[in-house]
Amino acid sequence: MNVANAAANATVHAASATVNATVNVANVAMRATLKPLAMVGQALFTSGIGDFDSGMISSDDEDSTVFDVEGEGRSRGVDALTQTLMAKKETRGVNIWRALVLLSLLAAGATTSVFAYKILNDEAQEDFEYSYELFVRTIEDVGAVQIMNGLRGCASLAEQMAANALANNETFPFVTLQDFELLGGHARRLSRLDVLQYTPIVEEADVEEWANYSALNQGWIERSRELATGGDSLLINTVYEGGNINPDIWERGESGSPIRAVNQPLLPIWHISPPPYSPSIINFNMMSELFIQRMFPVVQAASSFGLSEVLDVSRLRSTVVSPDSEWDESGPHSILLVPVFDKLTGAEGRKMSGLIQGVFPWQKYLENLLPNGVEGVMIVLENSCGQAFTYILNGANATYLGEGDLHDSDWNSMKERLVNTGLGFSDFDEVHQEQAASGLVCSYWFNVYPTNQLESQYTSNLPIVVACIVAGTFFLMATTFFMYDRFVRKRNAKVVKAATQSNKIVESLFPSNVRDRLLAEEIEAEKREVEQQQGTQTRLKNYLANDGPAAGDMETDDIMYKTQPIADLFPETSILFADIAGFTAWSSAREPSQVFTLLETVYRAFDEIATRRRVFKVETVGDCYVAATGLPEPRIDHAVAMVRFAKDCMFKMQVLTRTLEVSLGPDTADLAMRMGIHSGPVTAGVLRGERSRFQLFGDTMNTASRMESTGIREHIQISQDTADLLVAAGKNSWIRPREDVVVAKGKGEMQTYFVQVGKSKGSERTGTATASMGDEADVSEVSEVSEEPLEEEVMKPTASAKIARLIDWNVDVLIRLLKTIVAHRRSKGEEKAREAFPSEEDFSRSDGTTVLDEVVEQIALPEFDQAAAKEQMSPDKVALDAATETQLYEYVAAIAAMYRDNPFHNFEHASHVTMSVSKLMSRIVAPSDLDFQSAAAKNAELHDHTYGITSDPLTQFACVLSALIHDVDHTGVPNTQLVKENTRIAAYYGGRSVAEQNSVDVAWDLLFDDHYEKLRQTIYTTKEELQRFRKLVVNSVMATDIMDKELKALRNARWDRAFAEGAMDGYLSTVNRKATIVIEHLIQASDVAHTMQHWHIYRKWNAKLFEEMYKAYVEGRAEKNPADFWYKGEIGFFDFYIIPLAKKLKECGVFGVSSKEYLNYAERNRKEWEMRGQEVVSELIENVNKIYQSQLAKVGIEVEALEAPQGLQGAIPTNITIDAGQIT
Repeated sequence: MNVANAAANATVHAASATVNATVNVANVAMRATLKPLAMVGQALFTSGIGDFDSGMISSDDEDSTVFDVEGEGRSRGVDALTQTLMAKKETRGVNIWRALVLLSLLAAGATTSVFAYKILNDEAQEDFEYSYELFVRTIEDVGAVQIMNGLRGCASLAEQMAANALANNETFPFVTLQDFELLGGHARRLSRLDVLQYTPIVEEADVEEWANYSALNQGWIERSRELATGGDSLLINTVYEGGNINPDIWERGESGSPIRAVNQPLLPIWHISPPPYSPSIINFNMMSELFIQRMFPVVQAASSFGLSEVLDVSRLRSTVVSPDSEWDESGPHSILLVPVFDKLTGAEGRKMSGLIQGVFPWQKYLENLLPNGVEGVMIVLENSCGQAFTYILNGANATYLGEGDLHDSDWNSMKERLVNTGLGFSDFDEVHQEQAASGLVCSYWFNVYPTNQLESQYTSNLPIVVACIVAGTFFLMATTFFMYDRFVRKRNAKVVKAATQSNKIVESLFPSNVRDRLLAEEIEAEKREVEQQQGTQTRLKNYLANDGPAAGDMETDDIMYKTQPIADLFPETSILFADIAGFTAWSSAREPSQVFTLLETVYRAFDEIATRRRVFKVETVGDCYVAATGLPEPRIDHAVAMVRFAKDCMFKMQVLTRTLEVSLGPDTADLAMRMGIHSGPVTAGVLRGERSRFQLFGDTMNTASRMESTGIREHIQISQDTADLLVAAGKNSWIRPREDVVVAKGKGEMQTYFVQVGKSKGSERTGTATASMGDEADVSEVSEVSEEPLEEEVMKPTASAKIARLIDWNVDVLIRLLKTIVAHRRSKGEEKAREAFPSEEDFSRSDGTTVLDEVVEQIALPEFDQAAAKEQMSPDKVALDAATETQLYEYVAAIAAMYRDNPFHNFEHASHVTMSVSKLMSRIVAPSDLDFQSAAAKNAELHDHTYGITSDPLTQFACVLSALIHDVDHTGVPNTQLVKENTRIAAYYGGRSVAEQNSVDVAWDLLFDDHYEKLRQTIYTTKEELQRFRKLVVNSVMATDIMDKELKALRNARWDRAFAEGAMDGYLSTVNRKATIVIEHLIQASDVAHTMQHWHIYRKWNAKLFEEMYKAYVEGRAEKNPADFWYKGEIGFFDFYIIPLAKKLKECGVFGVSSKEYLNYAERNRKEWEMRGQEVVSELIENVNKIYQSQLAKVGIEVEALEAPQGLQGAIPTNITIDAGQIT
């Protein structure tokens, strides 16, 4: 019996082991395959051994283990038959399902392939269309600004002609500007015109008188040539043709030879910029030109500008410009006509007395419309005169393709017509519209089209590749299923045979209810695990959606939160770090409100792009913008999406900075993004606490940060992992390897790549880059500063646009101050008409005295007026007269034109000084360290605290204006050199403060031109205000002469007297003396503000000053080579002037935190210069050497270079040899 039982047990175990082994093998095989196929295979396998359950006896009692042998025997035959029938039925069903599954796989493969292709292709197309729309809007906005700036420059010159006539009591047409090249050249550069000329209207009765007048006043030609060449007689004799003008007004006859003019009214050419190559062009009658005959009546009737059709301007080659010049007359050119009136804007009864005519090169106006990197946007220039011309825009460059509409008709559906370009007449008067419709003048518009080149940047063969991969995958799945099914059927046959033999034993060991319960428990465990994982993601998404954790997530015990942390791992993400290159230096010269204006504007635009691109913004840390793709919603194309987002942000930044420079001041347009991207897993979650924040952690974040910190301005640097993902997505053309080695902190050497976004203003660094220098040591900014002089030629085409933006910014600052003056005047009830308005004679100095003699020890500022303070109105509610704003703009534009093209003493530096004065003034008006007891006492306390400066808006306006004009007409050499050369102005001003006194006289004389009467009436209304205004301007500008030892000693003595303890002066006298000396030190500090700002700003202007002094040395206008003393000289300058000056700002106590800020920067820059100064001087020598040699090589001058002194590396040209016929 025991033997039988043992045998039975052995049989049972063997059978059970066989079944279990077979099942396990099948399960392992099935799990190794794709899940859909495993499910099908499991169904087939189960059907093959399903008759195991048919012979098993179930019982209601779970513990029953008794077999019903008798019942089993009686039903065995019936069960066998039933099982056979069921097996055949199941086999037939399985075969049907097998066929359906196979067909479904093939159908699903085809469908999925089509959908994958469509989705990817549509996404690329949508991305392309969105970017194209962005580029079109950029063309429209930037184009309108550039063209309107050009029109405004010509209109300003026309006003200057009228103002000059009124000031000199001249009547048209007998008006001449001896310095026409000064104003006309500025207007020409600002308007981007190739040639600009003035033609008066000469009536028949004035012809003989005009002939005598033009012959007597042709000296303006020689004067213009001197201004254009800097007075170089050799250059004048080489470039220009000599001789006198033809005094008679002439035109060309049918044979082309000159004849006496017959076309009326006569429009002789009188003034030309650039100076005419040949005087023979003077007095040519422009009315003989057919386009002038058509346009003249229109411009006269409309009293506004007109633009001709595209004309052939090649005739100008022989008369207006030198035949040897590089002026390109190819491509479409039109002629712009702007009327000149005999009276100023707003005057009654004025009539047109002449025309400003400009050669309008369309090529220049189509340049710089798009950021670098955007290639393949086509513009068809069309006009109402039936002409069309085609250009292709590649970044900032515009290439002329030819006449006619040459665009590809396949892109007609994406045509964008831009009418609002500043040159359409749809918004002008009815006369213009009627004449434009008749073809007498031309209205212009742009038709913009994309090209295949542009589309190729956004499309690829990726959709086709993905579709093929998907189709191939499904085909492989179908083949795998077929082979797997065949293998399973063969094996099932063997398993069924073995299972049938031990069917009874198996049924007795594994009751179905027990088996089902075990299976249910396993399924439930798996379900709980899935729900737990989904719960974390759900809580994370809820936090992001609700901008905060749920109440239950914040419950805590004594140590920890009661709920699990809200966190998850996202294995596939791309992280972007984007930093504003140059921001730290830029912000050091700005008010806090301006800093936040920039950040809010830029990052708001980035947020909008992020929403459009489905990119998740993580946070902003200072000027660093952090974003991620692949979370909280996973996406396969996370790397591609992030790169597209980065490119969009880069382009948007370039557009915004140019726009913001008008309101935020100089150098704003020089800001640029530096971006880094890395792809990999990150841990994302919520750090709960008082201020819960969503945070990302992991090595991916560190690497992405390193990609940004070791990057280059206007570049997107990506890691190897991100590059691999782009390559896998078919975006090989998007990237290029970085040539130099990147050494990242904690990472070692890394191979990185740059995303192709076009050429950058910066250049790649060679050697080893490092990320361990810290935030302050921004390697890209150092490179930017040190290499800036080398970019002069690159930046030159956009110099006029930058000057235009600086003019707009200065006007905006002065308008705000003028509104404050008007508001203050109204609060005092003084704004009323006066019979006698104060004139220039009310402050005229005695004969034989100069500006320097007007400097006073103290300026009496108005006492505090409590009643006026209570009635003080907001300047924002003041609306200035349109004529006042126009005259202010024209005055600032004229001041800008009077600044010479010096490396340092130029209009850009004057604007930088103005910005510093404005910043310090804002801190005076609202010092942060005052605690006012009540609103009523605020104005009184401010008045006392700031010595009355805050109570007088005129004082603030005078200080800002002084900063703007303090270097007008500066020659680029120091006063000592002017005295040594015994120049005319040096003799006139007695050899003291020559440049400063000249600047005051030049700017003041311009302000008192009759043209600016409305502006003067807004600045002051009484004799007392005029005299105070004059004293403030004189004292402020004279304070910028820091090299006059006598003046410096007097200022120091006045400071000591004003702030000495126990001063014996009366209260008002002491307050006025303090106010005067504080104002002088304010302008002094602003004049050298770059030394008390961020290191990179100091480096920038230090390099410009070095270049200016070096240029003077090479030209023989300085005795010493600046390289000999530059390093030690700067240390002495810091020790004996800059730092003591910064300490005085702090001691006077009126500048709040700005005084501490200036002192800290001065001390830090001094320390930095001591450590790095010699290295910096070597770089300065090398850079200026390259610039100078490059410029001289263009005109064939040989330069002998000598070794730099004091062991400094580099070479400087010190001996210039000019061969016969060469130009200096």
